[in-house]
Amino acid sequence: MTATIERVPRTIRPLTLAAVVPVVSAGIVLTAVLLLIAGVYGLALGVVVTVVLAVLRVRSLTAGIEADVLKRIGAVAVSGPLEARLANLAEGLAAQRGVPVPALRLVEDPGANMLVVGLTPERSTLVVTTGLLEVLDRIQLEAILGRGIAEIRQGDLPAGTTAVRSVGRPAAALDAGGVRAALARPFSGLVAAGVAYVGDPDRDLLLDQAGVALTRFPPALITALEQCEATGTALQRTDPSIDHLWMAATGAVGRAVADRPDLRLRIEALRLL
Repeated sequence: MTATIERVPRTIRPLTLAAVVPVVSAGIVLTAVLLLIAGVYGLALGVVVTVVLAVLRVRSLTAGIEADVLKRIGAVAVSGPLEARLANLAEGLAAQRGVPVPALRLVEDPGANMLVVGLTPERSTLVVTTGLLEVLDRIQLEAILGRGIAEIRQGDLPAGTTAVRSVGRPAAALDAGGVRAALARPFSGLVAAGVAYVGDPDRDLLLDQAGVALTRFPPALITALEQCEATGTALQRTDPSIDHLWMAATGAVGRAVADRPDLRLRIEALRLL
């Protein structure tokens, strides 16, 4: 296989809108109150406050997001022979696709899974679990890393990363209940639309195909996914707002978790290539 599976990448605009609408709505209410209290001066103050809050909200979606995600999943730097092994594979795959080599991190977990996070190809990180490394041989690991490199190349990563805060956390707040849920409830439809936007069920299938197009050896990814299925991809530490960034379902539950094709379906789809 030599063709690259190309698709139009998702932009962050709908996710930014989903995050800003609640802030602007609150600002409109505040502006109306200030107008009643202070007239035109109150109106001007309300507009300024609303704009400032909207700008701050947009900036909060991406500020330190990569470090935040890595901290929440417990990712640590790899070192020694393992670092050399992963770096060698990642460098070769990245060179084939003309993308920067992502930073490499490790999560201590028996589940076999992989995650990619980042806002640009230059600021991306690829994370593997210890469970993944234990069950895959070199060729299978290259296939999984190839899928991660393809994800960086495809251009969807900024949207998926931004979604952690723009719709993932509001969805988690709705599940948790309490005051935050009450504040988020009027915008639950917007949150659901944002989750669906980044959780397209075809995304995993297309990324699998893109990974195979990179390595040009479908059997490697097929057997790698079979090993992941046999081992299990569920993680000990789950976070619904981050679930979509992982290669396969982590066992997280909640509104932020979109339906995804199971590994058996993905394996059968690859067999048809």
